[in-house]
Amino acid sequence: MLELPDGITTSEGNWYHITSKQIDTYVPGLLKRYPLERIIKQADSWSKSADGLSLFIYFALAYAGIAPWVATLVSLGFYFLWYFNVSAFSYPSISTVIGFLTKDGFVYALSAVLLIGIAVNTSIRSLGLSIGMDALGPGIILFFLFKVGLLRLLIKFIQSKRNGNIVEHHDRVLNMLLIRYGMKFGILTKNIDEMQDELINIANYHKTRKKK
Repeated sequence: MLELPDGITTSEGNWYHITSKQIDTYVPGLLKRYPLERIIKQADSWSKSADGLSLFIYFALAYAGIAPWVATLVSLGFYFLWYFNVSAFSYPSISTVIGFLTKDGFVYALSAVLLIGIAVNTSIRSLGLSIGMDALGPGIILFFLFKVGLLRLLIKFIQSKRNGNIVEHHDRVLNMLLIRYGMKFGILTKNIDEMQDELINIANYHKTRKKK
């Protein structure tokens, strides 16, 4: 994590259009209770949570004997539902669990094991599970779409072309975490709708400064 005058950037490639000083004004006293690094790390985990969770849903359905094309459609449907609504699900109390499930090492390792399991499905069938080689191709494609982040990049590209002033995905996630932390400790000083409007103003302000 690196804080600059125009916001906070992370190793995940996210640029949060808010500074620690603005967070302290936004939710007074929060950073005295929780370090900024911890909150930003949680926001990063939630922001990329659709990738790992959607991939695991595909594997779970495929290993349960669901047709690969059905499992693929369900996985993609879940991805879009979760991605566009993740801020509504972002709760500090389960951030640790989400952080573990979306950790790159965990996702890569488990995906590799499950893909290899499909390739050598004789051992899988001995466990009473039913899965065929036809599930391998979609699994690899979804891995690149989700975990490599190709689908996420495509969504961001389309959104940037449609509306340059849209509040970015990770900014909305961080905003909801800040609000819920504030509610948890009873330190919110503003109406939630007012805070949403303020976030838009802050984000657009930093975007304008970056363009200059």
